[in-house]
Amino acid sequence: MSYKAPRLRTLLAMSASVMTLSAVAVPAFAQDAAAADDGFEIEELVITAEKREQALQDVPVAVSAFTSEQRDVAGITGIQDFVNFTPGMNYSGTDRVSLRGAGRNTFYVGNDPGVASYTDGFYSASSSELFKTPLFIERTEILRGPQGTLYGRNAIGGAINQISKRPSQEFGGEIRAAVGNYERTRIEGVVSIPVADNLRFKIGGSQDWQREGFIKNIGSGNDGAMIKRTYFEAQVEAELGENLDVYVRYNRSNWDDSNGVGDRLANLITPYDTTNPFGPIGQLMPNAQYGYTTANPGVTDPYTQNTNTDGYGQLRGNHVLLTNVTYDLGWADLKYIGGFQQYNYQTGGDNDATSRTAAIAIPGMAVPYFPTLTTDFDENKRYYSHEVNLTSNSDGPLNWIMGVYLYEEEYKQRIQLRNPNQAQLSQPLTLLGTLAAPNPLRNYVDTQASLSSKAFAVFGQATYEFNEQWAITGGLRYTKDEKDGFESQRLIILSPGIASGAASFDVSTDTDPLTPGVQNFRNLSGSWDAVTGVVNLDWTPDDDTLVYAKYSRGYKSGGFLLGTLSAQPAAKEESVNAYELGMKKTFGGRLILNASAFFNDYKDLQLNLSQLNAAGTAAANNFVNVDADAYGLELEAIWQPIQPLQLSASYGYLNTEITRGCCFYDPADPGALDPAATPSGGSALSNGTRLVFQTLEGSNLYQSPENKFAFNGNYTFDFAPGSLILSATYTWTDETIYQPFKSRDLVVPSYGVSDFRVLWNDAEDRYTLIGFVKNAFDEEGFNSTSSTNPNAIFDLPNPGSAAAGTLRQTRTAISRGLIQPRTYGLELQYRF
Repeated sequence: MSYKAPRLRTLLAMSASVMTLSAVAVPAFAQDAAAADDGFEIEELVITAEKREQALQDVPVAVSAFTSEQRDVAGITGIQDFVNFTPGMNYSGTDRVSLRGAGRNTFYVGNDPGVASYTDGFYSASSSELFKTPLFIERTEILRGPQGTLYGRNAIGGAINQISKRPSQEFGGEIRAAVGNYERTRIEGVVSIPVADNLRFKIGGSQDWQREGFIKNIGSGNDGAMIKRTYFEAQVEAELGENLDVYVRYNRSNWDDSNGVGDRLANLITPYDTTNPFGPIGQLMPNAQYGYTTANPGVTDPYTQNTNTDGYGQLRGNHVLLTNVTYDLGWADLKYIGGFQQYNYQTGGDNDATSRTAAIAIPGMAVPYFPTLTTDFDENKRYYSHEVNLTSNSDGPLNWIMGVYLYEEEYKQRIQLRNPNQAQLSQPLTLLGTLAAPNPLRNYVDTQASLSSKAFAVFGQATYEFNEQWAITGGLRYTKDEKDGFESQRLIILSPGIASGAASFDVSTDTDPLTPGVQNFRNLSGSWDAVTGVVNLDWTPDDDTLVYAKYSRGYKSGGFLLGTLSAQPAAKEESVNAYELGMKKTFGGRLILNASAFFNDYKDLQLNLSQLNAAGTAAANNFVNVDADAYGLELEAIWQPIQPLQLSASYGYLNTEITRGCCFYDPADPGALDPAATPSGGSALSNGTRLVFQTLEGSNLYQSPENKFAFNGNYTFDFAPGSLILSATYTWTDETIYQPFKSRDLVVPSYGVSDFRVLWNDAEDRYTLIGFVKNAFDEEGFNSTSSTNPNAIFDLPNPGSAAAGTLRQTRTAISRGLIQPRTYGLELQYRF
C-alpha cells in the first residue's frame, strides 16, 4: 500500500467533516447560545492585514494571528512555535521561512526571501524582529499566499506582520523575570511615560542568557547553542493637532550565541569518514577525519558533539529606526511608513566536526597535515524602506488604498574556510609553478560579495460592495527591481603531488582568460519588473459567514549567487498564479472555523543546485529556474463550549511537485544509487567518480511537509484571589525534505512535541506566575539538513561500480538542524 494512501484518506475525511460540521453546527450552536446564562462569545480579534483595521473574520485573506495574551497561554515563545501553529508555514534551522512551498534555499548574496517580513509596516530583511517576546509585541499576523498588491516586495509566499505594543495613555509598565534549565535567565521590562494628553513615551529592554548549551561538546570547544542576547527599544507617540498622528520607534539588539543566529542548532549525526584521505569531488583539503579512531558521539546522541573550535553566532549593531506618520484628510488618510535598518552578522566555528589538533600523516604527503578546519561568515547589511499610501475613509460601498514604495539596500558578505595551522597555505603557487599572491590568513576558500539593490513600486486596491452580501476586490501593483553586484573567490588546494612533498596551489576560476593573470572576480547587474495583483469575490450570506474566491499573482525579483563565480550565477524572476477558495465561519459565538483550499502554479522558481562545469572536471553552485505546483488545504478552529474551556487547532495539508527541471547531480547521491533517484541527462566522470544527472520532475519542493497539525487546550479556574490556567499543546510535523532531490538522505523524519503550562493571575491583574515545560517528553526532531547539503562518502576499500575504474559511493555524511530539547522553568510577570 502506498504510504500516501492514509494521508489522502485523512484529508478527505477532514474535508467531509468540515462540510458536515458547517451543515449541522449552526442550529446546534444557536441553541447552546440561547440556553447559556452568561451569553459570552469568543473575543473578536482586530487585525491590519489589508492595511486598515478589520475584524479577522471579515478579511478575505488566509491569515493566522497571535496576540501577546494568546502567546503567553499557549507558550508561543519563538519562531518555531509560530510555524507549528500556522498551516503551510515552515522554518528551517538555516534561518529560512517558507509559506505554501515558497521561500529561499540559499544564503548567498543577490537573491531575496519569498516571504516578506514587516515590523509596524516597515519592511525588514532580517528575521531578528521575529524573535521578540510577547512583552514587546501586541500581535503577529501571518498572511498566507502571494500578497501581490499591498505587500508586493518579494511576498510571493506571503507576509509576516509584527505590531508593537504602543505607549500607554497612563504611567505604568511591566517587569518579567524567568529562570530555566540549561542555566537560562531572562529579565525584561517596559515603562510608559505620558508627558501630555497628546504625547507619550515608552522604553524597554531585555537580556536573555543561557549559559549551558543545548548541544553538549565533549571536546575542547564550547557547547552548541548557548545564548546571550540583549535588546533595547524606545518609542514616542504623539497627536499633533486634530489630524496628525506620529509614531517613532528605535530599537537595537545584540546577540552573542554559540551557534548561528536564528535558533540554529546543527550537528553531524553520521559516522566519521575515516578511510579515504582525499575526497574525490571538489575537495581542496585532505580529509580531516582520515584515520580518526574516536567515534562521532552525534550518531548515538544528536545533541552531543566533539569539536575543538568554538562556535559563535553574533548579531552586532542591529539598529532599527522606523516611523509612521498619518494625516487625516477627512475623506482619506495620508500615511508615511518608513525606516532604516543595519546590522552585522557573524557566525562560524568548527568545519571538520572533530576535536583533532595534532598533525596527522596523509599518504603521499611528506609534511604533516593539520586537520583543524574552521569556517567564518561575515555579513553587513543596511537598507531603507519608504511607503506613502492614501486610504479612503468613506462609509459608502467603495473603499480603496493606493500608494508608492521605494527600497534601497547595501549588502556585503565574506565567507572564509580556513586551515590556520597549515603553513603551506600561506604562500600558494600558481598552476604554472610561480608564486601567487600571499595568503596570510591561510584560507583555502575566500569568497567576497557586495550588492546594491533598488526597488520601486506603485500600487492600488479597491473593494466595491454591491450589497450586504456581495463584494469584489481588485488590486494591481507594478514593481521594478535593479541589482548591481560584485563577487570574488579564491580557492587554494593543498597538494602532495610534487617533489618537495607538499605545496598549495591557487586554483581560482579565471573569469577572463584573455587578460594576463587570474581574474577571480567579476561584476553582475540586472533588472526585473512585473505587474501583479489580486481579484477577490466575497459572499457574506449572514453576519457570521464569509466565503471568498480569489486569484492572485505573485512575484519575486531575479537575482544572483554572488561569491560563487558560478558558471550560471543569475536566475530569472519567480512568478506564481495562485487560486484560493476560503471560508470563515462563526457558530453561535462559541466556535470559529476557518478553511482555505489553494492551488499555486509557480513559474521559474529559483533554486541553488550543483552542476558540473563544461569540461566535467569540477562542480559548482548554479542558480537555476524550475517550474512547480503546490496545492493544499488549511484549517484553523477555536472552540469555547463553556467560558473556562478553550480548544484551538490547526491543520495544513501541502502537496508540492516540481514539474520542470533537468539535469543536475545530487551531492548526497552523485551516482543516483538511491532507489528513488530519477536519472536523466547522462553522466560524467570527475576525478574517478561517476556522476549521474537527475531530473527534478516529480520531486517535492524543499521545506514543505505534507501534513502539519497543532492543538492547544486550556482551562481557567476562577477563585476569589485570582485565576489558574492549565494549558497543554501538542504539535506534529510530517517528514520534510530540504533539497529538491528524491534521496531519502535528504528527508528528515516526522516528529511530535508536547508542551505544558500553568499560569496564576491575581485578581487585580498585577502579577502572573507561569510554570512551563516545552518538549516535555524530550523528543528528538530535525528541522533541516543543516546549512549545507549532505555529502557522499567513498569508503576504502571501495567496491567500485559497473563502470570499471570508478569509485562508488558507500554512504552519506549528514548534518541536521535540531529542535530544542526539553526545557522547563518559571516566569514572573509584574505590572505597575
